[in-house]
Amino acid sequence: MMKEKYYGVIVVGGGHAGVEASLASARMGVQTLIITIDNDSIGWMPCNPAIGGPGKSQVVREIDALGGAMAMTTDETLTQIKMLNTSRGPAVWSLRAQVDKWAYSRKMKERLENQPNLHLRQGLVEKLIIEGNRIKGVQVADGSVFYADAVVLTTGTYLSGRIYISSWSMEAGRWIKPPSNALSNQLKELGFRMSRFNTGTTPRVDKRSIDLSKFQEEVGDFVPLHFSFWNKPKVYDNQIPSYLGWTNEKTIEVTRKYMHLSPSVAGLMVKTGPRTCPSMEEKVRWFPDKTRHQFFLEPEGFGTNEMYMQGMYMSMPYDMQLEVLRTIPGLENVEIIRPAYVIDYDYIIPTQLNLTYETKLIEGLFIAGQPNGTTGYDEAAGQGLLAGINAALKVQGKAPFILRRNEAYLGVMTDDLLTKELFEPYRITPSHCEYRQILRQDNADLRLTRKGYEIGVVEEWKFRMFEEKERKLEEIKKILEQTTIYPNKENVEKLKELEVKEINQPLTLFDLLKRQDFTKDTLKKLDSRFADFDDEILMEIEIEAKYAGYIQREMNKAKEFLRFESFEIPDDIDYNLVPSLSKEARTRLSEIKPKSIGQAMRITGVRPSDIQMLIMYLKERKGDENV
Repeated sequence: MMKEKYYGVIVVGGGHAGVEASLASARMGVQTLIITIDNDSIGWMPCNPAIGGPGKSQVVREIDALGGAMAMTTDETLTQIKMLNTSRGPAVWSLRAQVDKWAYSRKMKERLENQPNLHLRQGLVEKLIIEGNRIKGVQVADGSVFYADAVVLTTGTYLSGRIYISSWSMEAGRWIKPPSNALSNQLKELGFRMSRFNTGTTPRVDKRSIDLSKFQEEVGDFVPLHFSFWNKPKVYDNQIPSYLGWTNEKTIEVTRKYMHLSPSVAGLMVKTGPRTCPSMEEKVRWFPDKTRHQFFLEPEGFGTNEMYMQGMYMSMPYDMQLEVLRTIPGLENVEIIRPAYVIDYDYIIPTQLNLTYETKLIEGLFIAGQPNGTTGYDEAAGQGLLAGINAALKVQGKAPFILRRNEAYLGVMTDDLLTKELFEPYRITPSHCEYRQILRQDNADLRLTRKGYEIGVVEEWKFRMFEEKERKLEEIKKILEQTTIYPNKENVEKLKELEVKEINQPLTLFDLLKRQDFTKDTLKKLDSRFADFDDEILMEIEIEAKYAGYIQREMNKAKEFLRFESFEIPDDIDYNLVPSLSKEARTRLSEIKPKSIGQAMRITGVRPSDIQMLIMYLKERKGDENV
């Protein structure tokens, strides 16, 4: 076998998970091969052309803090950017960008092509090469064989994928792309427990056939913003608006007339899909009395007339899709460029993974993205990053990289996948996270970049930028804490001019920042020393000051969390020997094999009484009542 066919890590699939997995492994110095069905659709967006949103932007920022590519590529290709939830606290402030999906894919391909240690190969992987219970490589459809010490599967919706428009269907990983049937069948033969989900996409319509004056224009924020910590915030002057519209009684009437032609209603496919993205047919069934559903017309890029109809998922025949759309004012003459369709696909029940995304069944085999039962580009990219990091660390013989729930949204997602039963494709939201005040999008670099640098996944120049930010933060905090404002006549007058409530005792500038009427902008007007500091750094400190009480409470909760996380469960435990466990708990614990009491507590079906019996058993086993 030729020498060049041996690699440290092979990544199968070039979507959002595959991109981050391969780049991470290569950045860590491991010779990495990425094999994808189509090298010209790397990082492709088959659904909505958007990155971020509540929960998702926190994940994207964490990927960025660990050296990933999603945030930087978004900054370089966005068509619109907004900060969401600004009327609420900073714990849920969330960036969302619409991007030019063609430019995004091209830019991602460039990143892969220019990354040292990374090699690209176009092909359809049909077989995993396994010896004993250990991965050895992969075989491509043309017969080529590539060997590696670790393989990361990031196959998206390609595992036995099938697309549907009404009763018509074809085997496909997405529109006209061949599925990975052989790979899916092999995983089942190896003993992986698998299930099936569906997802869908909306019609793409021709902007020229729409009367946009009938819709509410939605513009981006024309203030300095950025997704990536490594780019300077800027005002994007070339943003394209999107448009808000609503369905009506006629829309619902026509949908109801044809919804029996939907493949899920007709029983032609699996019905379980993302609950947060219901199709028009599902909206009519789930909300029979509601006629007004919102949707958005979103541009797919700068150089195209195609618009994505966010919220108008459907799978009825093409002519019926057109009839539904033309009931809406402004869409009377609309033309569909690409019809909506739905796809169902196999996924691996994710409780069969370790915290590193390595499978428990096959050593060296890692899985990330939609094959784990998740939905969303951001979630896939986050899993890909962690899987790529841990695959590289395994090859290097180093300790794994695991993020806990109190450290990152990425840790929350990982823990949820390994402990919770999935009833629909998993999507990360702020409601999943118990530590929202300390896991904000603005401080992801402060939480994670040093960790990433220590394992070699964050590049030197990024770490130097991070250290400079840390230095400035300390400098500003020192000035704030050492500068006291006394309630003398001059200061009282100055504060009054700035519309700040009168003070009646000496306060440090940091104490003043805790007040709602005193902001970073007030600070810059009051004290010229702060005029040249970055607004983002000052905002970081303002958040820390104003929300200090909430942050401290969450830090205390995190300490309690860590107490249970540090109570380790031996790998060789036999749950059949633990007395008085419920049957469900015994089954679930034996299946998932939690690493700690904390993880065991979060497993679906494990009750507090089961945890109590498990702790008692472990204490007796260790012979230490103080454990």
